[in-house]
Amino acid sequence: MYKGGKRIFGEKDGDDVADFAGSFEHSLDAKGRVIIPVDFRLDLGEDFAIALNGSASAIALYPQEEWLKLKARMARVSVTDKKGMEFKRFFNGNAFPGNTVDAQGRVLLPAKLRSLIGISKDLVFVGMGETLEIWDAQKHAESEQETRMNIDELAQHMEDRYSEPTPQTF
Repeated sequence: MYKGGKRIFGEKDGDDVADFAGSFEHSLDAKGRVIIPVDFRLDLGEDFAIALNGSASAIALYPQEEWLKLKARMARVSVTDKKGMEFKRFFNGNAFPGNTVDAQGRVLLPAKLRSLIGISKDLVFVGMGETLEIWDAQKHAESEQETRMNIDELAQHMEDRYSEPTPQTF
C-alpha cells in the first residue's frame, strides 16, 4: 500500500506485484545468512524460492508468484528435449523453495548455491523487476564494468528485441 507516494511497510494491495529495483550492499554472516533489505522484504513475500538466476551468475530470490510461473514454464519442457531437460535438471536441482525471512529479516543462503556462484562475505542485492539477485560483490563489480564497456551494444539489443512495434503510416 502506498501513502504519500511511499509504500507503507507491511501492507500490500492485491494489485501489487513484485517490482524490485535498486541495489544494496550487505554482508553474509558466519552461518551463511544475510539480512534482506527492508525495501525488498514486502515484495519478496512470506514464501519465496532461492535458486540461480537464468545465467547461473548469481543467486536469485523468486517471490511465490514468480516461482509458480517459472515452474509452469519448466513443466512445458519435453522429456525428449535434451538441452531443455539438461537446463531443467540443473536449475531444479539447485532450487530451494519454501523460504521465509526470520524475525531479524535474515535468510540462509544455501551452501550449495554459495559455492556454485562463488559467494564471499560481501554481497550486492540487485533488483531485477520480478526477482531479486544476490551477487558476490567482486563479481558484480566486474559484471558492471563489462556492461559499461558494452552499454551501446546492449541498449541497441534491448531496442531491437523488446521495443513496442510502431504503427506504420501510409
